[in-house]
Amino acid sequence: MSTELCSSCGSCGFPMRSAEDHAGGDPQCGYCSTCADPSGTLRPYEDVVEANADYFVREQGIALTAAREMARALLDSMPAWKARP
Repeated sequence: MSTELCSSCGSCGFPMRSAEDHAGGDPQCGYCSTCADPSGTLRPYEDVVEANADYFVREQGIALTAAREMARALLDSMPAWKARP
């Protein structure tokens, strides 16, 4: 059993268990590969909302409108988006 800690994305909370889960494959990056570009720069808020909503639709069968609302609620609770107006 591994004692390695799993970090989570500061934008969406996704568990990042491997280097590939981190933006740019960099384990030092605090964002996942969905929320940030390969350089580790956070993607625009609406792009991240759509990516997370698509995940909810695909993986949980949630209607797109509800999935977008869920994604916004999730992101708005995360550190990366706290300062967002």
